[in-house]
Amino acid sequence: MSRFRFFPRTLMGRIMLVTALGVMLVQGINTVLRYQAFQARALVESASHLAATMASQLERAEMAGDQSHWRKRGVMLAITSQPIQPAGFRSTNELAERVAAPLQSIYPQVKSVRLSIGPAGSLPPILQLIDRPRDQLERRWHRERQASGQVLLLTLHLKDGRFVQATFFRVHPPQLRPFAWILMETLLIYLGVLIPLLFVIRQMSKPLRALNARLSDDGLGSGAPPVEPRGPDDVRKLIDSYNLAEERVNAMLTEKDVMLGAIGHDLKTPLASLRVRIESVDDEDERTKMAMTVDEMVQILDDILVLARLGRSVEAPVLTDLGALTATVADELNAGDRLQLVEVGNKCRVTVRQVLLRRALRNLLDNALQYGSRALVEMRCDGQFATIQIDDEGPGLRDEQLTSLFEPFARGEVSRNRATGGSGLGLTIARAIARAHGGDVVLENREGGLRAVLTLRQ
Repeated sequence: MSRFRFFPRTLMGRIMLVTALGVMLVQGINTVLRYQAFQARALVESASHLAATMASQLERAEMAGDQSHWRKRGVMLAITSQPIQPAGFRSTNELAERVAAPLQSIYPQVKSVRLSIGPAGSLPPILQLIDRPRDQLERRWHRERQASGQVLLLTLHLKDGRFVQATFFRVHPPQLRPFAWILMETLLIYLGVLIPLLFVIRQMSKPLRALNARLSDDGLGSGAPPVEPRGPDDVRKLIDSYNLAEERVNAMLTEKDVMLGAIGHDLKTPLASLRVRIESVDDEDERTKMAMTVDEMVQILDDILVLARLGRSVEAPVLTDLGALTATVADELNAGDRLQLVEVGNKCRVTVRQVLLRRALRNLLDNALQYGSRALVEMRCDGQFATIQIDDEGPGLRDEQLTSLFEPFARGEVSRNRATGGSGLGLTIARAIARAHGGDVVLENREGGLRAVLTLRQ
């Protein structure tokens, strides 16, 4: 199971994620600012109600005696000789200035105004608000107190030295409706931004997907027709650059093929002539050695030409029975009972270039028989890849040789030198052929020998 990745790998996924997170961040900031605005407005409404109630009750406060207190419209009023400053209350000077002007205009006896907010539990008994509301308005204020317990304390310092104290529960904004509107607004933004953005990105990424498919399926220098430029200008320029690069690669590959063909012809002709002249040598041992040297040079030249032309093979892929093809190669090698073929599960049928694949199998099987005496070949298919596993009974390899032997002309230990035959290109050619079919060749040591694994995409 693949590990979950929060950050997408695709261009479209990353743009959509960044946009969604940006909208979420902006809406989060918007929600905080709106909530603060609702809180500020509710505080102003509470202060305004308290000031209005005080303005209508100032004359009554003037006639009342010290320590008198009463309730009016959810407001608890009291007249004291000293200001009451409960613990935990903080002053709100801006609101105090807003309510001071109308109060002083109505009642000039007001010398100063102080407005603070704090917990209801810190109020003295004389200013404690009701616990049993009598009407609908008081029930609402009672619920507010139960929700937060925050009250406003308004202190009027009269010119005669007395203090008129009034408390009122702070009105809080509705807790559900504003957030419901913000949630609906966020959903509309997502629908209005992300859906069109998704459509636009999909249209923009189509040419990129086509270009990627072209590179994955055919590769650079495949000789296929140029990719049609589509999409925005930036994408079109990228496709034009790819087409130009592929054109140059095709030209170089064509030039290389012509040069290799000429080299192969120019070298094989004198080698063939030399092979004929060798027959006139009287010494049989010397003649045999010279003939083997010429044959080895021809084999090396053929391997080099095959390796150089792998990317531009003109052979058409055909659906092939992998087991039958492997058995054919085993017969060509005269393996006899030294090579055991086992096909696991259903028959493997793959679409391959048979001549190339036969050469890759011949190289791998020949190595297994030459250096391991005996070999077991298992073939299996899993619906995505066909696998040919070749286990020999040879001495194996050092760990660093498991990858280095795929390099052209790389050789292993003494038991795998030129004296045993080969050009040093067998594994290189086998891996190149496998990768041309969407697979690979790997080597790994096992108990009792070496294992070569050839995979092909089905």
